[in-house]
Amino acid sequence: MWVMGFEEKPIRVREVWADNLDDEFSLIGSILAHYPVITFDTEFPGHIFPMEYHRLCQLSPWNRYEHLKRNVDESKLIQVGFTFSDIYGNLPDLGTPFSYIWQFNFSDFDPDSDPHSPDSIALLKAQGIDFAKNKEKGINSCRFAALLASYHLVYNWSRVMWVCFHGSYDFAYLMKILRGGDLLPETLPGFLADMAHLFGIRVYDVKQILKFCPGMHGGLERVAQSLQVNRLAGKSHQAGSDSLLTLHIFRKMTQRFCLDVNSLPVRGVLFGI
Repeated sequence: MWVMGFEEKPIRVREVWADNLDDEFSLIGSILAHYPVITFDTEFPGHIFPMEYHRLCQLSPWNRYEHLKRNVDESKLIQVGFTFSDIYGNLPDLGTPFSYIWQFNFSDFDPDSDPHSPDSIALLKAQGIDFAKNKEKGINSCRFAALLASYHLVYNWSRVMWVCFHGSYDFAYLMKILRGGDLLPETLPGFLADMAHLFGIRVYDVKQILKFCPGMHGGLERVAQSLQVNRLAGKSHQAGSDSLLTLHIFRKMTQRFCLDVNSLPVRGVLFGI
């Protein structure tokens, strides 16, 4: 069972840009062995090729992957949020009175020229994302991908555990930048093989775990409300804050429904594509 911790310190979001990227990854490298559970979220420019939800649900997994691939291949990452925790759900404090989560801001996406959903960009702007600042001071995704590998956040199957909420797109965007911006694999089996190679099998999608929780359904905010889980740092639709909320939902679910993490289906994210 996921053990409840005693996290009481105020939580701060560490904003990461090009000029402090190396220093922040050095800090992450120093705490990863003690905080190997990575809960993460991404922000991206919405669906370039939208499809009604009921139609998407009717597609086969292979066709749903084709739809995901088409969208991810044509768009670029805006933000990644990482929350690192131990098995008790505690966050790193770096020897300070606060606990920390990380939010990485990327320079790749330009709303003036890159494909995007106007509604998604309007929402992200309303939630505080400054696209002009991202373009000027943000991180190059290729550099970020290199540091993910250098500091063993990926290819570290025996140690690191990944948690997400409805995370097929989140993993797809990370996979894309880890492939140097190349197109995603052509087929669903190729995607699954790359997932296993990069992230291992200790991958848990909270959205899929809801199937084991009677009466629980909906998106991130609705599930948080149902579980009476509060957002403790940042704002919705910002990747760092959403990654933290996902962790707290995961902890609360496993406690309330007496779920043993070791008995949950691994790589559940793959069934939510």
